[in-house]
Amino acid sequence: MKKNRLTGKKCEKRGTGKFICFLAAMLLLGGCGQADGAKTNGGITAGTDINVKEQESEPEAASGEALSVQEIYDLVTESVTLISPVIMQDNFIENYYNIDPALLEEYVFSMSEEATSAETVVIMKLKDKADADTISAALQLVIEEKSGEMENYLPGQYDIVKKSAVKTEGSYVYLVISEQADAIEKIIEAQL
Repeated sequence: MKKNRLTGKKCEKRGTGKFICFLAAMLLLGGCGQADGAKTNGGITAGTDINVKEQESEPEAASGEALSVQEIYDLVTESVTLISPVIMQDNFIENYYNIDPALLEEYVFSMSEEATSAETVVIMKLKDKADADTISAALQLVIEEKSGEMENYLPGQYDIVKKSAVKTEGSYVYLVISEQADAIEKIIEAQL
């Protein structure tokens, strides 16, 4: 038996090795737990530094500054259950709806992954308010396309699409196609 250098007590070599392995495993598991709780943005996991910045920005938003488009969308998803939402990226909105991402300061373009649901939530902040008509026209195309997809196959979804409208508020343009459109629009409007 050897003496432990830190405590001066005698201990077996195997016991110390097991303790060190246990300690290393706990440290590794603790790091994994932190990664699991990290937020994701566009498939990229945000680390601790980003989470700290988000926490720092929350009081500013509470003091009257506008929330980011992503934060508004997060409020929507916390309050309303969306049907299999998938966030669309630059190449999708540009190729399918002719929306130039260069005109946007930030955006969230969420569509249901379910073929039987027309649910769509789009919130876009423009770099220049002068582009509002261009973006509104592109989002009107979303309504027309969804309407065409649903008209003969899913009349209930078609009715939901027909009730939707593109809305503009300052430098924001948004579109909500959902059974819960009223609740979602109230959340968005409260933050603009």
